[in-house]
Amino acid sequence: MEPRMDDIALLRQTIRRCTAVLVATFAITGMSLQHPSEGGLLPMIVVGSILYLVYEFFQAFPAAKRPDDDSSDTPSTDEPSSDL
Repeated sequence: MEPRMDDIALLRQTIRRCTAVLVATFAITGMSLQHPSEGGLLPMIVVGSILYLVYEFFQAFPAAKRPDDDSSDTPSTDEPSSDL
């Protein structure tokens, strides 16, 4: 049985997220072990990996649609019904 493309895409996305978590963890640990004046690149790496994780979170869980923005075929309650 061959893996589907959806499975491969999800696996790649999971690997990217896990890598971002590991990079952020190692960079935060490196920042805590260095002197304050020597941490030039590590804060940028931490911020970048955390921003990537926040972006991925909003991609995985998009904001819920509001019911009043729904353009379905159901009539709204403001219009009078013609079924009298």
